[in-house]
Amino acid sequence: MKKLAIISLSVALTACVSSDYVTDVSSESYREDYKTQPMLSQSDMTNDISEDNVANVVPMSQTNRVTPTHTTKPVVKSKPSVTITPPTAKQVAMNPRYGFTIQVVAVGSQPKVDQFARKLPREDNQPIWENYKMVNGTKWYTVLYGDYATKSDAKAAIAGLPMEFQSLKPFVKSIDDIKNSQYPTLNKLN
Repeated sequence: MKKLAIISLSVALTACVSSDYVTDVSSESYREDYKTQPMLSQSDMTNDISEDNVANVVPMSQTNRVTPTHTTKPVVKSKPSVTITPPTAKQVAMNPRYGFTIQVVAVGSQPKVDQFARKLPREDNQPIWENYKMVNGTKWYTVLYGDYATKSDAKAAIAGLPMEFQSLKPFVKSIDDIKNSQYPTLNKLN
């Protein structure tokens, strides 16, 4: 018997240090989902009692646990109506949108800015701005057209410009980049 125990123990120890020993490990998990229901007060219970289920009602003083035998109806509260009003002109002026615009042209004088600004379309009520900057000691004026939420909206609007402006190779520019540049001045022309 002692020989059998010694042999069994040596086989078990050999299996533990061997690289060929494989064990199958598995785990289980269990999740319980509970639905919570509001506790009913004594007055709520007495208000919901009908003649059919009077026999099933147990007073609160006789038990710590209430197990209603009838189903309770959930109370649906009506949502207050919400009215959305558009912002006032003052609010719009205080919160400028930093989207994208189109740089139509860059010119060297103020009269040319006015000339190009008059020719831009006005039917969409898009803003027209003038931005100036100094490049190598020379003052340059850029004419900017429109305020678009996305870069793709601004690119699509370039195709809608008259051919005279499309030939000038207008491009999309970020209003945020202009505001954060060395020359952040935007003068609205319309």
